[in-house]
Amino acid sequence: MAEIKIKIAGVILAAGAGRRMGGAEGTKLLLPFRDVPLLSHVVRKALVVCDPVLAVVGCNARQVTSTLNGINARLRIVHAHDWHEGQSRSLRAGLAALEPDVAGVLVFLGDQPLIRSNTSAALAAMFRNHPDSFIAPCHEGKRGNPVCIPRTWFSRVMNLQGDTGARCVLNHPDAMLRLVQVDDPGVLRDIDSPEDYNALRDI
Repeated sequence: MAEIKIKIAGVILAAGAGRRMGGAEGTKLLLPFRDVPLLSHVVRKALVVCDPVLAVVGCNARQVTSTLNGINARLRIVHAHDWHEGQSRSLRAGLAALEPDVAGVLVFLGDQPLIRSNTSAALAAMFRNHPDSFIAPCHEGKRGNPVCIPRTWFSRVMNLQGDTGARCVLNHPDAMLRLVQVDDPGVLRDIDSPEDYNALRDI
């Protein structure tokens, strides 16, 4: 069966202050992991399957943007000027910057560097076959990230408020959610605290 050609963009949420990590606000995603910043790992995984990829920046935007410049011509920077009002603002900024021919968007969290490239590819493949569905990875019975959002739901996502991300729409009774079983613990693992980061460096 031939692969259906539809356009999937990537949005990376990279605007938060990362206060639980401590240190200067907005520097968490710039911490090194395997010789490059945490955020760079996420960008590279997104670029495998998404075109374009939008990194939404906010706190410490200048330094984060400087880190991302030159990685790939398909990577664009979007500024969420109201990022401090919650993750939903960053998601809305990313969706608002997408071209009208995008059928869906794969939403990555900037602090999940361990997600495997084949996980992103599996989610994209499922979405191409079910372009009106939400697609999410599932590892050992737990739903993780990234999540693919179909264009038919963009308008509802644009009405989200606060620090909810896409959870509210995923749990909506009208939402069709398809889970992709993956052997990838990285879909459940984000880096929020110094303890998380220290454990990451031990891998």
